[in-house]
Amino acid sequence: MNYIVKDKGKEGFLMNAKLKAVVDSIDTYQLTYPEDACILVFDTEKVIGYKAGKKVDLKIKVGETVEQHQNTTSIRAFKSGKPLREERGPELFGFAYIASAVPIIDNGRVVGVCTGVISNDTINELRHVSNELSASVAEMSVTTEDLTSASVNVSKQLEELSQLAATATHDIQQINAIVSTVKDIAQKSKILGLNASIEAARSGVHGRGFAIVANEIQKMAQDSTQSADTITKELDNIKNSIGYINHSTSQISSFTKQYTTNMQQMSHTYASINHVGKRLQKLSNIKKD
Repeated sequence: MNYIVKDKGKEGFLMNAKLKAVVDSIDTYQLTYPEDACILVFDTEKVIGYKAGKKVDLKIKVGETVEQHQNTTSIRAFKSGKPLREERGPELFGFAYIASAVPIIDNGRVVGVCTGVISNDTINELRHVSNELSASVAEMSVTTEDLTSASVNVSKQLEELSQLAATATHDIQQINAIVSTVKDIAQKSKILGLNASIEAARSGVHGRGFAIVANEIQKMAQDSTQSADTITKELDNIKNSIGYINHSTSQISSFTKQYTTNMQQMSHTYASINHVGKRLQKLSNIKKD
């Protein structure tokens, strides 16, 4: 059978043996925290142990009554008989903090409570950073999606331009065929005009009118040939330009496809970062035991 053993402490009152062990070990409890913390111990009536941290100091004095700390995590845990962890604002002690209180039970009865208190600055900074990270990632994700969409549109437009260039090249080939026909007709017309001039010369005075017509036919044939040559030269220039455009669009299309792939990979990366940010936010939430 377990018995409640009491011992006379420094203040002259009888102290439960289990509480005394906790008070005697308060320095050790403080060292179990990975960051600066203060430790306080209550019995059923008052504060019986207090160890301030280097910076975290609630300015509590041994002997302060339970009534003075009615709304604290310590007394709430004491009354409920269950461990309790709470995030509290600066209302009570002038700075935000996180308190973890564990009831001390002896022989089935709550005889006191031990509470560790740490500053909330680190958690708040973690939340702030995770929120900023999530916001930045959200903005970058939107920008990346816009750039990816624009890149896809550019790729489609380049494909359409390439198709138009191919159509233009085909049309130029057809025009060249027509020009070749015109040049062939012009050559035949020139020969015809030359023959007509010879026949007009043989006819003497009677062939003068016919000679004029023959000269006009030759001139028309020569002009047609020159025009056809000019058209052919211009078409060759256009064809070369289209070839250059095709080469450039091919390079740009290859670049935009790679760019789109990179943007999609960045989107996946941002999604991973956003997941990390959400995990940080989740980790920064204080669990209530």
